[in-house]
Amino acid sequence: MQELGFPRAAWCGGAAPAAFAAPADRAVTACMIERLFAREFRSIEAIVDFVNGFLTAQGLDQDQAYDVHLIIEELFTNRVKYSRESTADIELGLDWQAPVLTLRLRDFNVEPFDVTKALPVDLDRPVEDRGHGGLGLHFVQRVADGLDYAWAGRTSTITVT
Repeated sequence: MQELGFPRAAWCGGAAPAAFAAPADRAVTACMIERLFAREFRSIEAIVDFVNGFLTAQGLDQDQAYDVHLIIEELFTNRVKYSRESTADIELGLDWQAPVLTLRLRDFNVEPFDVTKALPVDLDRPVEDRGHGGLGLHFVQRVADGLDYAWAGRTSTITVT
């Protein structure tokens, strides 16, 4: 946390600098910083700012953020597009335990959709024969080191490392 003047150990599990403090109604889980974002496409801009601020505070180069942004955008926009039964905000959590970055999306009051069970995409078939959709989750599965899904109490949780 060079930019904010705090070593990470000074706030992990304790008091975070104001820029990354959990809102009063959200907890800091282990070292995960969590924020709620409105269930709408225009939230992507605020998500990018949140992620960039987090990565900068951890001393990570913004050039390393490209895949992280694409993964988050794919998963978040899928939640907005396909979990229409909910109007609840979507929670994004970030944690850095070198060398592992963990991100977590939680979607509340939704039906289950296990992103780890997405159908494989046959990239050798012509585009017109592949059908619609699936490339975004294919990308996430290929780029991420780990992809986990859980659903309980109408809450969908996607964890990516």
